[in-house]
Amino acid sequence: MQWDTLPFSELTTPCLYAVLRLRQQVFVVEQNCAYLDLDDLDQQSEHILCWRGSKLVAYQRCLPPGLVYSESALGRIVVCPTKRGQRLGEALV
Repeated sequence: MQWDTLPFSELTTPCLYAVLRLRQQVFVVEQNCAYLDLDDLDQQSEHILCWRGSKLVAYQRCLPPGLVYSESALGRIVVCPTKRGQRLGEALV
C-alpha cells in the first residue's frame, strides 16, 4: 500500500477522478444520499489517499482551521467497499 498526503494543486487528473469516483460510489450510490459533493472545500484542503497498486482504496480530506470550523476538521472519510474490514479507516484517521 502507498499513502499520499497532497494539497489539491498536486492531485493529478486521474487521481482526482479516482477520489471523486470513490466518494460518489459510497456516499451517493451506496448510502443513497443525494447532496452536492463538490462544495468548494477540496481546493483548500489536504487530501490523504491510500493506494493499492493503481486502485484508490481509502481517502479523507483534512480541512484547515478557520475554513469551516475554528479548529481543523476531517471529512469525506471513505474506504472502498471491497476493502472494508482491513482497518484502513483506522489507519487513515
